[in-house]
Amino acid sequence: MLVIDQEEPKLVSIIIVLYNSAEYIEKCIQSIGRLDYNPIEIILVDNASRDESVSVARRTLEECRIEHYHLIQLGRNAGFAAANNRGFELSSGEILFLLNPDTELYPDTLRELVRAFRDPSVGICGSKVYYPDGKTLQHAGGFVRDNGLAMHYGYAEEDKGQYDTLREVGYVTGAALSVRRDVFREAGGFDEGYHPAYFEETDLCLRVRRMGYKVVYVPTARVIHYESTTVGKFSERYLYLFHKNRIRFMLKNYSWHFLWNRALPMEEKWIGMIAPEEQAIPLNKAYIANIFKLPGTLLARRRMEEKLRAPRIEDNVSSLE
Repeated sequence: MLVIDQEEPKLVSIIIVLYNSAEYIEKCIQSIGRLDYNPIEIILVDNASRDESVSVARRTLEECRIEHYHLIQLGRNAGFAAANNRGFELSSGEILFLLNPDTELYPDTLRELVRAFRDPSVGICGSKVYYPDGKTLQHAGGFVRDNGLAMHYGYAEEDKGQYDTLREVGYVTGAALSVRRDVFREAGGFDEGYHPAYFEETDLCLRVRRMGYKVVYVPTARVIHYESTTVGKFSERYLYLFHKNRIRFMLKNYSWHFLWNRALPMEEKWIGMIAPEEQAIPLNKAYIANIFKLPGTLLARRRMEEKLRAPRIEDNVSSLE
């Protein structure tokens, strides 16, 4: 149960990373302009877009009369984690709302997220995320299987109120993730080793839970998400990046005993269930990439353990359905 205390509205920094996002950023900013919550600031970090993302964003900010914003352009695509970390450095809010550019918010989304943070034990809040039809669920909180597969509650289900309870979850999607500023700083921000994208939010949520904070799904904070517009959902490149970072997530976070006795058997079982013609090439490339990157992953693992000094959480379910 959340402990609700009345308090003054907190400044929220909305951080949006742009990467060839011209097609979507206008609607995203327009939805921010319709929010019923203040005060806010917008931090836009452009990851060396090759389209008109920056000019469309500037024009829309002016049209919506949004004055409190920063817009910076990076000289190269630094990846999702690094760009968000840069946005954090420029921000001032007590609460950070990390938002994908291919999203649209409901007017009360931010108010509902901030309300959940009135419980001081909550470190991260996630949203109810819909596909563009506004009724099919994409994400209602998430969990991680023994072999690192990040799963979404409610995926592809019609929303009939079956996920309308605020509850703790293993992780929430980075498409619309809010976090306390002090918690984000204490956790060390996003791990930039998950380059260019995928699993950085899963890793952050796990670290925050190890620090003793709750990660909660807030069903009243609703978001529309067009999903994977830069990489292409289920393309070979998407599958390669997803599996590369999934494997890194396990090697960094799971105990050696768990990896050998739970993760490896689950991986073998899962491989027997997938279509090899679709995933064999990107999956094998992901295994090979992690062999070459193993020294860096082990260093990240050691640094995390030294920093957190908290009990390990094996964040999983033990069966494939």
